[in-house]
Amino acid sequence: MNLEETIYKRQSCRTYNQTPLDEQTITDIKTFISNAKVLNENIDWSYDIVTKEKVKSLLRWDAPHYLLLFSEEKENYKENIGFIFQQLDLYLQSKDIGSCWLGMVSPNSSYEYKNSQHKFIITISFGKSSTQTHRKIEEFNRKSLEKIMDTSDEKLKPAQYAPSATNSQPWYFTHNSDGSYNVYREKLGFIKRRMIGKWNPIDIGIALAHMYITNKDTFKFYIKENPKDLKDYSYMGSFEL
Repeated sequence: MNLEETIYKRQSCRTYNQTPLDEQTITDIKTFISNAKVLNENIDWSYDIVTKEKVKSLLRWDAPHYLLLFSEEKENYKENIGFIFQQLDLYLQSKDIGSCWLGMVSPNSSYEYKNSQHKFIITISFGKSSTQTHRKIEEFNRKSLEKIMDTSDEKLKPAQYAPSATNSQPWYFTHNSDGSYNVYREKLGFIKRRMIGKWNPIDIGIALAHMYITNKDTFKFYIKENPKDLKDYSYMGSFEL
């Protein structure tokens, strides 16, 4: 499968064969990351691939590999991480390698990272799955297009199938008269904000990655100076397809 096809078949993997991937596969993963498109070229980011001995997890299952993601803190830094590494998530699953975004896994006290200027953001688990890694499109549980945009638009369908923290799907899209789009993030109540608020900006980047993958030659992201305010939503950026 190519990455666009994988959008409509991917599923988060939580059951892994504990055998590590071979060195060539890890090298190919690193090569893909180095060539991934970024959302904001002015942000310095980094990653590390570690085993379960280097992470602290609140989950009841393990994976053979964990990708620890780091970034300097600048505008859109969380969206940038989501954007870059959702491309990798799709790449892994296109190669029949299971993966899952993990907000409940972080570096443990035995882990030492050399770049002290970067903040830890989130983790992705990956490895060969011991169960099926793909699903049928009718098995997705997603909001309808009408609930995530001002006017139903099939061009935005790839974003509808993006993964998000607790499947919160916090994105909302609006159309501009020049054919461009705005993306907003839902404002959360106190409880949800404490539970998933720090991850929802990453989710926006993940959704934008799906839009890039399906419009590689024309996708362009930017920030407007005076965006339109929407009740119950925060402006996150604009893009062209």
